[in-house]
Amino acid sequence: MPQLVLVLLSLLWVTQEGSNFCHGNESLEGRFSFSLSTFDPSGKIGQVERAFIASSLGTPIVAVVKEDAILLASPQILPSPLMEDDGTSRFAAVTPQIAIGHSGISADGRVLVAAAQQLAVEHAYTYDEAIPIDLFLEEMALLYQEYTMTPGVRPFGATLLVAYMPKEGSSTKHSKPQLFRLDPSGSVITYDETVAIINGRFLESRSGLEASLQDIGRSLNATVAEDRQRLAQLLQEVVSRKEDTRKMASSVAEADNMVALPSAIITASLSRGSGLEVERRKLQSSPATKDTSSKS
Repeated sequence: MPQLVLVLLSLLWVTQEGSNFCHGNESLEGRFSFSLSTFDPSGKIGQVERAFIASSLGTPIVAVVKEDAILLASPQILPSPLMEDDGTSRFAAVTPQIAIGHSGISADGRVLVAAAQQLAVEHAYTYDEAIPIDLFLEEMALLYQEYTMTPGVRPFGATLLVAYMPKEGSSTKHSKPQLFRLDPSGSVITYDETVAIINGRFLESRSGLEASLQDIGRSLNATVAEDRQRLAQLLQEVVSRKEDTRKMASSVAEADNMVALPSAIITASLSRGSGLEVERRKLQSSPATKDTSSKS
């Protein structure tokens, strides 16, 4: 009799587990998270999904492609007003034709920037040429993908925006300035438009911002420095509107849950003659202070 009771209890437990399995992923949360290479019943990998969420929590990056330059900008959000910088370059040069910006976990972005620069240096040392953009994107995508399935590591929680400015008279398939994005899964997205916005959750009106960015891209008489200043002013206006919304919050808790306001706008430009130039423009009335510019 006791054995029969145990058998019935075992059958009841198996039936209940099978019922839970059919209800979807809610009852199986964490059961398929023990391995980076374990898919859940819906075909997703939990660690990679969480890496996408982590990368989407970073500060936004906007970019504008022009014929003679690629403009980049991002707010600088620091955890304390006593900090001047977080020690991580938002935009960095890889070669004279390639520059990258990162958003998401800053520490992961710092590792990716170092890996990208090392990749370019090793290629130049071995082949006595700057690394081609296709090979660079492929190698960085493989690095991303490797960290989605290697035991003992986790995926990168950062997104890379890659700006490419080809040489004058280049005859390759990428003969025009172009933007690319690398996601935590290792996928490469090519922007067909001349405007790119990453992590636009901080921005109120994405469509309105895109229209303003396209206006900057269509301006022909402005210099690169003027375009960079105009881009900084555009982001500053967006930040000011966000600050007004924060002041109008109905409660302190609601204000605390809103995105922290930046202390500066970091702008950069990648051009054929000057390489990558980076500038940090404070939001106060004080004049803009130039950051260390990297020219390759």
